[in-house]
Amino acid sequence: MIIKLIQPPTRNWLIVAEQLDDPSGWDRFLPCHTVNSERWCFDSTVKQTAVGRFKVSPCKELLKIGTSVFEYCWEADEADILMHAMEVAESLGTELTLGSETPVASNPPKAA
Repeated sequence: MIIKLIQPPTRNWLIVAEQLDDPSGWDRFLPCHTVNSERWCFDSTVKQTAVGRFKVSPCKELLKIGTSVFEYCWEADEADILMHAMEVAESLGTELTLGSETPVASNPPKAA
């Protein structure tokens, strides 16, 4: 699992987990991961460690097999966001990477 903190130009800060151990049949509309999966661990850690500090929301349009993404609320202080992301990475036993790339949506909208 790779955890990144990203600030894309059109969104607020994102915390991203890549290379998750999702099963081959994973679908964002019918999740088939278990409570022992990396996705479950990442998602629950992000949510639980943010409680009482600020709001984090899943970026459903960026979810894809092997990748989970949460966006921080606009009111969150950047120092608090960094502390939270570091706490998530430490809790999951991995390093936090400061990334510059935004994950690509699994099903980007088609041009009209």
